[in-house]
Amino acid sequence: MERIQEEMVKMSQDERDRYLYLREAMAASDRVSQLQSAENRGRREGKEEGRKEEIYQGKILTQISMIQKKVKKNKNLEQIVDELEEPMEEIKPIYDQVKQHPDKTAEEIYNLINNE
Repeated sequence: MERIQEEMVKMSQDERDRYLYLREAMAASDRVSQLQSAENRGRREGKEEGRKEEIYQGKILTQISMIQKKVKKNKNLEQIVDELEEPMEEIKPIYDQVKQHPDKTAEEIYNLINNE
């Protein structure tokens, strides 16, 4: 312990050593700050991405539910596309899954569509 104290006294007396020590300490502090900043930025981006995914999922689940109701009323693909006023390319994959799996829930159809 005494040896460490002696070393610290020597360092405090030598201005150059003190300067190098402080420069190293500041560099380490800057690295920690940069890492924390990057981590916070990543969290914000992740939250934003999660919100976008939830909005997308909500839209698709709503479409699936509407298509299921229309299929139960024996409406064909063209009628459904016309009534929903959405592009055929967006409705057809959902329609196909609903026709193939009439007993599945909207969430189960959503999972089938996303796993393809």
